[in-house]
Parts: sequence; C-alpha cells; structure tokens
Amino acid sequence: MTRVLIEEFPHAPGGHCGSTSMRDLLKFYGHEFTEDMVFGLGAGIDFMYVSGPSIEPPVYIGGRSPELEAYLCQTLGVGMELVTGLDAESGWLAVKELMDSGVPVLVHADVYYLDYLHAKRHFSAHRIVLVGYDDGRAVAYVADNDRDEIQECSLESLARARSSTALPRPAGNAYYRFEVPDTLAPLSEAVPLAIAEAVRHNIRLAPGEASFDSDGWKVSLGTEALRAFADGMPGWPGSMTDEMLTLLCKSIYVSAEKGGTGYGGNFRRMYGRFLIEAAESTGNKALAGVGSEFVAIGDSWSKVSFTFKDNSSNGARAVELAHPVALEISEREPAAFEALDSANRGWTAP
Repeated sequence: MTRVLIEEFPHAPGGHCGSTSMRDLLKFYGHEFTEDMVFGLGAGIDFMYVSGPSIEPPVYIGGRSPELEAYLCQTLGVGMELVTGLDAESGWLAVKELMDSGVPVLVHADVYYLDYLHAKRHFSAHRIVLVGYDDGRAVAYVADNDRDEIQECSLESLARARSSTALPRPAGNAYYRFEVPDTLAPLSEAVPLAIAEAVRHNIRLAPGEASFDSDGWKVSLGTEALRAFADGMPGWPGSMTDEMLTLLCKSIYVSAEKGGTGYGGNFRRMYGRFLIEAAESTGNKALAGVGSEFVAIGDSWSKVSFTFKDNSSNGARAVELAHPVALEISEREPAAFEALDSANRGWTAP
C-alpha cells in the first residue's frame, strides 16, 4: 500500500476557500501574497442571484466570481488548465498521479460530503488542495481554508464530494494543472488589469450576459443581480411557505456571511482590504478611499445577513427589516465600482 504526503505544502487557514488555496499554492511555488491580494488579483468580487421553483430554497446568492482562479493566473502570468467532466475513478487517478510526482492538486468538492467538515448544506464549488493520500487507511490528506491543520478525509467521502451535482454548479471531479514561472507579473501591471476585469464583470456586462435563463433558473450577475435581489425580496413571503422562507433566511446568512466569505461581509470587506493594500503596493492612493467604501458596504452586507439569521423564525419580518439595507447596497455598489473604474483609469504607474 502507498502513502504520499507533500509535507512542505505551506497551509494556513483563511477567510475563503479559493483565495486561501491559491495563496498556499503560490507560496508552495515560491511566491508569497496575502489572501486579500490573491482575491483581488483574481477579480474575485461578484454577485450572483439565482431564482427558480426547482431549487430549494427557490433563491440562491453568491458573492465571488466563479473565474477567480483563471483571472488570477491570467493576471500574474501563470499557466492554468481546468480539467473537468471526468468520472470518479478517472478523476481520482489523475490527481493521484500528480501527488505521486510531488504536486499538490486544487480540486472542487461539495462541503456536505467532506467528512471532516460536518456541513449541513450542500455547496459543490468548495476549493480544497489535496496534498497526499494513504491507500492502506483509505484516506486523502486535505488542505482546507476552514481548518488550521491538514485534514484526513476518507476516499469514499472525497469521491462523493468531487462528484456532487449540487448548486452552484456540478463539482465534475474537476482539478487544476498549473505552470508557475519563477517570475510573475509585477503588481504595478497586475493590479490595474485585475481591477479592470472586476469592473467589467460587475457593471459592464451586456444585457444578455448580465441576465439569462439556465435550465429553468433565472440567473443574474453583477450589479444587475443586486437589483434583482433587492427588488425581488418583498415578494418572497407571499411566494413560498413559512418553512421555505425560514430556510431561505438561513441560507442567505450562510452564503453572505458565515460560509467562507472572506471573514464575512459577502467578500466586500476582503475586496476593500485588497484595494487598500494595492494602494500602498502600487502607489495609486485613490484606491484606498474606494477600498474603505467596499469595507463599509461589507458591513452593510453583514447587517443584512444577521438580520435574516436573527429573524429566520419570522421570515416576513426578516424581509421587512433587511429590504431597506439591501436597497441601499444595490445603490452603493454600482457607485463604488464607478469610482473604482475612475481611480484605475486615472492612474499611470511611475
């Protein structure tokens, strides 16, 4: 029986699965960044609003871009290939071969099936890094942002997690291959590119990109999704049972605050911290002021989230209290992205 463990993998906990995993992987290859910088360089801030009668609860929200890893690699000059759509056996053999050669592997997984997390809800877009396995004990060794130390996960649980078809998208036994050069793009070049992409996919999407139907679900993205979220909220109490509305209240709290959202605030405080750090790193001091605004918007997101959590037993009351704050957010975020666009366009690297 074979046992492999990449002991030099530099894991530390973090506020979000994707940015923690990429921070750790970049450090493994000799490049050290804060988690906030990784999130920002990946243009990670976004908003998704999904509604439809075939999902329970019938509303889903998310606050990060699904393309964070791809944007990060593009911005820094890292080669990346995402392999997906494999069956469970082929998916395992592929990552096992990489670990055998000393390469840690980033994969997608559903938190519900990861036995060390004890999660109560499905979420199939969780990112973890596999750093080894033990055939004899039938376990894999996992670096997860939610845990301080490397975790053991049964191979059976891992296979179910990597094969999940739950929201927000099938895990698909996905894994990544990276080619990390010795020298990355300088921050003076990388930061403006990343900010331009974040602005584009939040306030510059074409109508067909910002709102569309998918498998019977209504999907909205960026600030258009924020408006759909705020405008749709008053109709929730009359369109679902009290039990379903209670479930939705709890779901929003998890999605926007508790569930690995950059230490709360629906990733907005994390993005604000990136901008403040980027202002210092690049010399574009205007970014700091916009960063402070995103931190404040994150505080408003926390207010919305805790309002839903604390009033979940009376969903109609939760909606009544949260709706004005959601409307405020839907107005502040587009203005913040416009200010960010101006700060980014008006600066030239020295």
